[in-house]
Amino acid sequence: MTSSSKAIAACALMILVCIGVLSFWGEVRNAEDRDWVTHTHLVVEKLQAVLIDITQAETGQRGYILTGQDRYLELYGAAPNQARQHLKELRDLTSDNPGEQAAIQRLEPLIAARLAELDDRIEVRKRGGLLAGAEAVAHGNNSELWMELIAAQIAEMRRTEAQLLRTRLETAVASTRKIKGAIAAGNALAILILLVAGLVIHQNTCRRDLAEQELKRANEYLEVRTSELLEANSELESFAYSVAHDLRAPLRQIAGYSGVVIQDYGLQLDAQGQRYLEKIGDGAQKMGRLVDDLLGLSKVGLHALSLQPTSLDEILRHVVEDLAPECLGREIEWQIGELFIAECDPGLMKQVFVNLLSNAVKYTGKRERAVIEVGQTMQNDERVIFVRDNGAGFEMRYAGKLFGVFQRLHKARDFEGTGMGLAIVQRIIRKHGGRVWAEAQLNQGATFFFTLGSPEKHTSKKAELPINNEVIHV
Repeated sequence: MTSSSKAIAACALMILVCIGVLSFWGEVRNAEDRDWVTHTHLVVEKLQAVLIDITQAETGQRGYILTGQDRYLELYGAAPNQARQHLKELRDLTSDNPGEQAAIQRLEPLIAARLAELDDRIEVRKRGGLLAGAEAVAHGNNSELWMELIAAQIAEMRRTEAQLLRTRLETAVASTRKIKGAIAAGNALAILILLVAGLVIHQNTCRRDLAEQELKRANEYLEVRTSELLEANSELESFAYSVAHDLRAPLRQIAGYSGVVIQDYGLQLDAQGQRYLEKIGDGAQKMGRLVDDLLGLSKVGLHALSLQPTSLDEILRHVVEDLAPECLGREIEWQIGELFIAECDPGLMKQVFVNLLSNAVKYTGKRERAVIEVGQTMQNDERVIFVRDNGAGFEMRYAGKLFGVFQRLHKARDFEGTGMGLAIVQRIIRKHGGRVWAEAQLNQGATFFFTLGSPEKHTSKKAELPINNEVIHV
């Protein structure tokens, strides 16, 4: 072999060695990048699993409070253990990330506090029965706050993981680009090396496809879990309707018979006995109103939307006429603006206006001259309907409680009600694909806004229970 041949062979060997070293180094880097990408997806999956566990615990608690059945306790009891297991796995997965470890430390007490609150309500239900459980739920003011804090913390961690994923993917892409450039520049004399490199790329692609398939299966699993939870919530809604419907008759009997006893045998009872009977009757009537409102909320959930072009002005005119008896003896100025024709369910939309205007009439009751205004405005190229009054108003820091079930911002002795009207409004607006919110100042009135978006996809489905279109007064 000549010296030139030896030199060429040496150069070729050096090229092969360099390409081999580069290929090996690139494979190691790709493996590391794949591991980090998979690691990030696992962290995101565990975060989602924690949120699902808390939701499952809430579903089980709600089911047990409503039904008292042990199968909901089993559903509830499994959730805390799963949540703790997923949090432990999160700590292990993010042990190299101080920021995520600190975020988990902030998340754990929030979850513990929420689970403790759920445990307390379960115990109240076990000791006191359905009414005590419902009362505990009605007076539980921290549920939405805990879930908002938990969801916000998880969202923050998911954003951090998404940023890490982008950075790692960019690093992987840059690293791969450099390696390919070096191989392409030095592989003019080594076709075999090109084939080997092609094989390596093919293997990497297969591995990436496999990782994507695994991620797809994980997403499908999460979708199935979500679907199961939605089905459980639907079942609870139907059960709540049945319970509320069945409670109405015995409550009427309690109120009726206590009235009969007072009327027919009142003279045979002392003042204290008559007072006890009156309290029984008043309590039965109050419970009856609560049951009726709960029934109304369940009807909204089970009601299949019947969409049709509807004149909101016509609905509003009928609602104002229906409220006339409540306004007798009062000075109320109605400022009714022009609305529009909307694609909506007329019966449910009438319920929205009934609830909002009834609230306006009620909370302006202490004003010598009440002013109630209804109109529309544009916000971000979106039509917004508003109902404004100059009544009692409220502090905006409590606005998050407005649309909760049995949530009230005023004392019962000041303004009557069960705290269900605005929850029904929110449920109806959400079924129509819209949103509802409020702005107010204490003792200076309140304004409620709502929009009508794209209705829910299941508008064609029939309700599981027979529902009429009567307006439910709250």
